[in-house]
Amino acid sequence: MRRFFLIAGAMMVLMIIPQTTVWAQDAEFTPAQMKQIRKMFEEWSKQQQQQQAPAAGSVARPPAPPAKKGSSMPGMGDTTKQSIRYGQEFSGGSGLQGGRTIYARPFVKAPKTILGGYIDFTLTKCNNGGARDCDAKSGFDQERFVPFFYSQVTNRLSVAAELEIEHGGPQGNQSDGDIKMEFATMDYRFNDAFNLRGGIILVPMGRFNLIHDSPLNDLPLRPMVSRSILPSTFAESGIGFFGTFYPTALSKVDYELYVVNGFNGDNGQFQDGNGTRGSRGSLKKDNNENKAIVSRVSFSPMLGVEVAGSVHHGKWDKDDNYDLTLWAIDGALQRGPFELMGEVAWANAEGHGLYETVAGTVSRQDGDDSNRRQVQQEGGEFYVVPENMFGYYVQLNYHFMPKGLTRALPSYFGQDSTFTGILRWGRADTNTDSDINSNDEQRLTVGLNFRPVEDSVIKFAYTWNEKGVNNPAGATDHNGFQFNMSSYF
Repeated sequence: MRRFFLIAGAMMVLMIIPQTTVWAQDAEFTPAQMKQIRKMFEEWSKQQQQQQAPAAGSVARPPAPPAKKGSSMPGMGDTTKQSIRYGQEFSGGSGLQGGRTIYARPFVKAPKTILGGYIDFTLTKCNNGGARDCDAKSGFDQERFVPFFYSQVTNRLSVAAELEIEHGGPQGNQSDGDIKMEFATMDYRFNDAFNLRGGIILVPMGRFNLIHDSPLNDLPLRPMVSRSILPSTFAESGIGFFGTFYPTALSKVDYELYVVNGFNGDNGQFQDGNGTRGSRGSLKKDNNENKAIVSRVSFSPMLGVEVAGSVHHGKWDKDDNYDLTLWAIDGALQRGPFELMGEVAWANAEGHGLYETVAGTVSRQDGDDSNRRQVQQEGGEFYVVPENMFGYYVQLNYHFMPKGLTRALPSYFGQDSTFTGILRWGRADTNTDSDINSNDEQRLTVGLNFRPVEDSVIKFAYTWNEKGVNNPAGATDHNGFQFNMSSYF
């Protein structure tokens, strides 16, 4: 009877205390409440132990050890610290906890997810109808807002993801934005040399795709070879391995090797008009069930020097007939304030020639080469699948910071601040076998930027663009300026 009154009294106290307080941390109870609750709980626990005492002649079991300081034992009314053993305490409906079930999540019990990201804002204007990534009309563009997510689930298992919101998202004022998962991977680490990765993988084709974040780059526009030959940002669903070896005390070798869905180039998605960009495969399914292989191996003999090669090989058509192979060589050299980097890429496709579109729904790039959308395509239009494509860029950076500015205006120009002068030359030809391909482009860019800190940058640049440089009718100029602000956060 006494136990009944103790339990009833404890329930009445808990009913009187507001429910939001009951589910809160111990620090949110008043000292008097905590003293009363603990006293009743101790008395009830003592009664339970007496009831469960072993009968005469039975073998007594040792008592459970007391909870250690900092253990995950739940407190009174607290579901956030419960250590759930999956398959036992949390199995189907048996694991439900009424209205508190919404809190029974790992991230509530033990917060360990890191949120970050970057933002960039752009103003561009190029003449004669504009150039790739540079509009003919000057306009402000909230180009990207990109949240990052990272979680170290265990010592060996980690999750990382990047969600890209472009131009304000699809629900912007004119519905001309986009939201997409840039990458989302689970990694299981064995050791430095061998690790497992699966998910939406940032494809290791060339150097630029792996470091495409706006705050990392010194110019507002991306290299043309990294837009049409190697279609950054380039991500595919797949699984594979990555790791690092250390041949000597100063050198290292990095590798990545994945099996992925591959390209989907049917019905005009792969053509000389935009290279491989429009044929990036689905993240949901494989169009031909013949998986592609992609790999990159880089060698750094010493700090500040790196050279790498990469390859992507697989079928591009739904009937599983034709191969598409991409190769790339990239490198970087840094000495003092100077930095030299570059990338060269080739593509070769089987099944090249003239094709006719079939009416249906296909994935298409927007006219400004920004977003991809599902559109209803009409049949009877002709396009060319190229046999060979080629492109490259080379870029020279010079970092400097006048000491007079840091002395005169230390609050604006600190120890981590720097200016960078940039010169880049690049070219991309999405059909090297045709002299009338109007998409044969070359570009010279001169730029200057200022980084108040390493993770934030303000960029100015001017580009001289030529389109159709091998066209007998003559090339057209699409020159213009770019301004960009970007920062990690």
